[in-house]
Amino acid sequence: MSQGSCSRHNNRRNQPKQKNVERSNSTDEQNPVVKAFQEYARELDSKHDRYERIVKLSRDITIEAKRIIFLLHTIDGRKDNRTKVLEEAEQRLNKVIEFNFKSVAQELIGQDPYQYRCAYSPGLQEFIEAYSFMEYFKFGNEGTDALSDWNMLQDKMVYENSGKEISEETDFSQKSVDDTSNDKIESAPMDKDNINNFKFLVDPTEYILGVADLTGELMRRCINSLGSGETVVCLETCKVLQQFYTGYVSLNVQRCRELSRKIYTMRQSLLKTENVCYNVKVRGGEAAKWGAVFENKISDDLDEGFY
Repeated sequence: MSQGSCSRHNNRRNQPKQKNVERSNSTDEQNPVVKAFQEYARELDSKHDRYERIVKLSRDITIEAKRIIFLLHTIDGRKDNRTKVLEEAEQRLNKVIEFNFKSVAQELIGQDPYQYRCAYSPGLQEFIEAYSFMEYFKFGNEGTDALSDWNMLQDKMVYENSGKEISEETDFSQKSVDDTSNDKIESAPMDKDNINNFKFLVDPTEYILGVADLTGELMRRCINSLGSGETVVCLETCKVLQQFYTGYVSLNVQRCRELSRKIYTMRQSLLKTENVCYNVKVRGGEAAKWGAVFENKISDDLDEGFY
């Protein structure tokens, strides 16, 4: 058999396969399986887009909370600016609650907030740290009992529905029967209270993690007070840190790696603070000259941030 006849034979043999490939590439849009997967694709795209929007909102909350913390560190007894700084910090924190967290709560209307917990967790913890730091300055003489618990923060993050939030996310009145059946997969059922009001969920676990970060700011406050000669503030801060550490050590954190890491960081902050107070007792007025040395005594501190 010649080479030309072999090639023609092979071409005829491959023709049916090419037709089968073309037939397999064409999909039936009316196929119920295809419709189901198209619906799954739309659902996943909607969830990913919502997740990214919440991440951006959480990033804005983190930035503003860090700026408020830096503002609170500017409180100095020599400048007598405590009242002015606290008023500004409290106004900015309330603004974050009224606008930033409200935007996140609108994104989570009709959704399971725990599915998006990783998206807003950094911003929420940073905000709790800033809010508790503000309350520490405001009610510092009362110790750890002055801090708001997670229920008080939760009450402040309940918002009234103006009608737009529900209509944009879950417009029940204008949907067909097929759309409402698909919403059972996409969102959780809403009761009458949730339709009238919506809230941002403050998870108690996130509250505990956020307050744990407060100890790092208290340690910095102790070091700064030593530099400004306020040795009494150093001793008071050390007592508060000891109370925090005693409470957190009593927790069972075997299954929470993040909290275990924060407790280790808390211990490093407490050691730095106790070292400062020790030198204040021993050296007296000369201790302020050694403030920079105390701050760098322990170099194996861990980063408290997320990025």
